[in-house]
Amino acid sequence: MAFACVGLFTNAYGDYFKTVGVYHVDNPTVCIMYPDETTSDIPMLKEQTFSAINEWQTKLVNATGGNWNMTSTEYPWSEHGEATVEDYPECTIFVNYIYGVENESVGRTGFDFSSSVRYYYWIEIDLNTVERKISVSLGENFNESNVEIKTEWFEIPPNDIRNIVLHEFGHGLGLEHYYVTSDCRTEECDYSPIMFGSIDVFEGLEKNVTDKDIKMLIRIYGEDGFGYPTPKWIPRTCDIQCLEVDCGNSRMC
Repeated sequence: MAFACVGLFTNAYGDYFKTVGVYHVDNPTVCIMYPDETTSDIPMLKEQTFSAINEWQTKLVNATGGNWNMTSTEYPWSEHGEATVEDYPECTIFVNYIYGVENESVGRTGFDFSSSVRYYYWIEIDLNTVERKISVSLGENFNESNVEIKTEWFEIPPNDIRNIVLHEFGHGLGLEHYYVTSDCRTEECDYSPIMFGSIDVFEGLEKNVTDKDIKMLIRIYGEDGFGYPTPKWIPRTCDIQCLEVDCGNSRMC
C-alpha cells in the first residue's frame, strides 16, 4: 500500500531524503480530530496515535536534548463534525481519520502555507482499505458471459494504524520521503526508515522511527529543535552520507 556517513551506508550508497520544503516556525500544536465514536474505536485510535506522536518526540529529544515539545489537543466528533480549519486557528498539525478511499493509499498529508497569518499540515488516516476482486460469470457463449469487479472493504488493524500515523506525522513535521536507489541489490537496500514511500498492511508489522528519520529532521530544524535561530535554510534533498558528515550548503544536502 502506498501513501509522497563516510562508509557507514556503503551498501545503500546514493539513498537520499527529500523534505516538503516548509517547516514549523514554532513548536507544533497538534489537533487530533476523532471520527464518530458510534462507528469507530476511539480508545484504540487514541492509544495508537499518541504512541506514534510520542515516539517522534521522544527520539528527537533523546537525540539532541533540544526543544522538541509538541502540544496535543483532542476533539470529539461532536465538537468538530461541522467545523472548518478556520475554527481552530491554533492548530498547526491536524490529525484526521476517514473511512477510506478506493485506491491503494492508506494515508495522506497536505499543507497550506499560503497565509502570512497562519499555516497548517492536514493529515488523513484511513481506517479501512479496499481489495478489488474480479468475478467472472460464464455463459453459454462470450456474449452471455459477465465480468464484474467487486470492491471489498477491510478494517485496518491497530498496529497498521500506528504505522500509518508514524509515517504521515513525519510529513507533518516537514519530511517528504526516503528514497532507495535502484542500483543496489534488493537484499542490500534499506527500507527501514518510516518515511520510505510505501507500507505493507495486514502483515503484522511494527514499524518504528529510525536514526535516519531523526537525523533528517535535525537537518531541517537544527539540534536546538523547533523554531529559531535555526534553520537558516531548508534542505530539499539530502544524500544519506550528509546525515553523518556536514556536506554544507551543497547539492547533496
